[in-house]
Amino acid sequence: MRQSTAEIERPAPRIDRLRSLTAAVGHPPFLSRPIAQDALLAGLLTATSLVGVLVHLHVDLPEGGEEATVRSLDALGLLLILLQTVPLTWRRRAPIPVLAVTMSALFAYSVIGYFTSFAALGFLVALYTAAAYRERSVSIPAGLAAAIVVILVYLMQKEPVEPDAILAECLFVGAAWFLGDGLRIRRGQVLMLEDRASRLERDREERAERAVADERRVIARELHDVVAHNVSVIVAQAGAAQRISAAQPREALAALGSIEHTGREALVEMRRLMGLLRPDAERVTRRTPQPGLDELETLVEQVREAGVPVLLTFEGVRRPLPVGLDLSAYRIVQEGLTNVLKHSLPSRVDVVVRYLPRSLELMITDDGMNLHEEQADQIDGVDDDRAPRIRYGHLGMRERVALFGGELSAGPVSGGGYRVSATLPTDEELP
Repeated sequence: MRQSTAEIERPAPRIDRLRSLTAAVGHPPFLSRPIAQDALLAGLLTATSLVGVLVHLHVDLPEGGEEATVRSLDALGLLLILLQTVPLTWRRRAPIPVLAVTMSALFAYSVIGYFTSFAALGFLVALYTAAAYRERSVSIPAGLAAAIVVILVYLMQKEPVEPDAILAECLFVGAAWFLGDGLRIRRGQVLMLEDRASRLERDREERAERAVADERRVIARELHDVVAHNVSVIVAQAGAAQRISAAQPREALAALGSIEHTGREALVEMRRLMGLLRPDAERVTRRTPQPGLDELETLVEQVREAGVPVLLTFEGVRRPLPVGLDLSAYRIVQEGLTNVLKHSLPSRVDVVVRYLPRSLELMITDDGMNLHEEQADQIDGVDDDRAPRIRYGHLGMRERVALFGGELSAGPVSGGGYRVSATLPTDEELP
């Protein structure tokens, strides 16, 4: 999909926009904090465990399989239940210490012989967290220790235990570890992709900034040629007026009027040039004449020879334009036709140059279908035997239009196709 000029300017990082949207429409501010979420989990598990023990709800978890209650719940049992659930509040801040506390409490609770409870889930959650937030060099020994504790819980029971029961409980422990380890790997991949996307966004912005700077240097070189030409004309006319001033005063006055007009035009172009020059501007070596709207027919013919039918239309009363504006108008049409060649498969292209009393309108419309996903790809200028160069989407057109205080719009048209429209004021004067 081809981009509009507004999209090319400075795209905000997509990841930052996604995070902002998530924060705006997600959980309440308090619940968005990890420790608050873990505290809520610990509270729910604690309440469920206490209710299950009070109503004697049997739970087949790693606390043994005896149905008879060996010891009724007392203060010590209550403390051991809390030690299995409450530490989950800090499970992401200190996964290994939380796992050690819950595992020790589970072992003591089972060995003493209290009624089985949902508190044993805290041990599995802690193991899952250790595998999710610590490297395998730490989580694997923790997982092996957890499996040993489960086996000891079963081996210390008074009644014999079937091997398949021990195997089933070890599978529970292994599943919790593998789930956590898988989450850790997934999180690492997401972080890597986010970092890569952020770097790509930064690189794209830097390329766009470099493209703007390069385009401004090109424009500055072209305006330098215009100013140099005008100054040369002024010098020649001033010399001629000086030679004929005595013999032909009327012709000398006409020459002075032409000098004034050319000087004003040179000053306008010089003002624009100074706004674009950079300290590292390259020395201009080209001395060939710059193209203008009078040479559009030649440019259009080149595009026709490339296999794209182009209809060029001039509307309004044609009149001479300032050299800099004439050059920029030509370059805008050239850029629009280049984009057509590089980004679409049109059956027809319409180029309209409309002369209005105080402005010049340019419109390039095609009915083609898109070839590339982004208009911002770098493309080559149309070869007009005047040093074709690399372009960057609409940046060149936008810079040229902004130079004259004009307006540029670009985007799809209803019914298919794409349109670039530029308006350039033609009555600018020095303040």
